[in-house]
Amino acid sequence: MRLKIMCDLSNEKFPLNFRRKILMVFKTGLKKAYPEVFEDLYGANRQKDFTFAVYFQDGVFGKEDITVKGKRLIINFSTGNAEQAIMFYNAFMKLRREQIKISDVCQLEVKSVDMVRIAPIETNSIVLHTLSPIVCRDHNRETKKDWFYMFEDEKFIPILKRNLRIKLEGKYGSFIAQDIEKMKIRPINMKKTVAQHYDISIVCSLGLIEIEAEKYLLEHIVESGFGALTGMGFGMLAQQ
Repeated sequence: MRLKIMCDLSNEKFPLNFRRKILMVFKTGLKKAYPEVFEDLYGANRQKDFTFAVYFQDGVFGKEDITVKGKRLIINFSTGNAEQAIMFYNAFMKLRREQIKISDVCQLEVKSVDMVRIAPIETNSIVLHTLSPIVCRDHNRETKKDWFYMFEDEKFIPILKRNLRIKLEGKYGSFIAQDIEKMKIRPINMKKTVAQHYDISIVCSLGLIEIEAEKYLLEHIVESGFGALTGMGFGMLAQQ
């Protein structure tokens, strides 16, 4: 399920680290509507089964902040978990007409929350465009260090596949490894970008990507995101 959340801003200056602020909005709504769900999702380091992207109306990215001349932003939220989708819908609805502090000079108000239909996947090969950048992260559990790869790197596709397998094995079982290994991932027209995430800069990829795979895998990718940090606002894709 996909949601479109329209928000108005009191000031055209929005923090450059915008994903962190949007996550704060999510958490505020969940605390109000479903405090137990909030604790379950954010009380521990749990894998998130959703993704989101933010569109700034007439937005201009600067070195220090984002100038949103239209003083409006749209949060596009997506998840393949129907129960979770309803809870997030209700959480966003709880925030309507409330002034949420984003910074010392800017407040955000949720104006509307709408459900958006996702076009059905009819073939085993689809071309997708990124609504938010794809993060390819190689995380070393022993050293706690991360390495990030862009679409041109040799490790980009193998690590994307490995991370998808780790994410879905608990839901589908070990057999999923065969289906993921057979996946074909082809960057078509992509470019490197650097995104600010909390206190670090992350190398990631934007543009068009073609994926050939079993339909259930394609549905998961479209509904819940692709790559690492989807729950932090990365890896949201839409069919061309």
